[in-house]
Amino acid sequence: MTMLDQYLKDLKLGKKERYSDVVVACYLAHHGANFYCKNKSGRTPLDLIEKENFKKTLNMLFPPTQCVFCEDEVATETFFPCRHLSLCKKCCLPKIPKRCPMCRQNITSKNSLVGPNSSKMEVQMVAGPVGSPQLKEKDLLRVAKRLGRDWWQVAIFLGVDTTKLKIDDESIDAVKQGYLMLYEWYRNCDPETRTHATLRAALEEAECVAAMECLSLDAK
Repeated sequence: MTMLDQYLKDLKLGKKERYSDVVVACYLAHHGANFYCKNKSGRTPLDLIEKENFKKTLNMLFPPTQCVFCEDEVATETFFPCRHLSLCKKCCLPKIPKRCPMCRQNITSKNSLVGPNSSKMEVQMVAGPVGSPQLKEKDLLRVAKRLGRDWWQVAIFLGVDTTKLKIDDESIDAVKQGYLMLYEWYRNCDPETRTHATLRAALEEAECVAAMECLSLDAK
């Protein structure tokens, strides 16, 4: 049984609704989407669901994560690389903590869900290196050599739109394709996220172990 089929069963829906909005919403929530983050109007994605029975079911399947400090507000701050959603806006200091309050792992960056006082309804990335060295172009080449043809997987986790690069061409060898992709990210990302830790997290997500080990050795 696939994940979508399981949600059909949990929501008591027919197979024709396999790709309905509510089933897709469940899939997104399973992968980290937050139903409880308020926009500038004070509304959450859950508020947009008109059918009360679906709303109650989603609330039961994906209850809001409470802040581990105050235990009153919904947690909005996700820390990386551990991915723990643990603090609310009020309890999280403007400067990124050194360690995750849940697992005590070193934090390299955080995702801050935009709240009701913001003018934007989006997920913002706030990052700051915590003892992680800055990347150099030679690091990108070393990683590209280990990536081979798996470079496109890392591109997904780094948020690089490879269609604009026009490098998906057999006339270009895989190492050069990987390097060009990495350099595109390196050139356009926030300088504060241009660290070994940020790239290592993407390599870990893409399960590119050899490239990750190579980067770890370079950092020492």
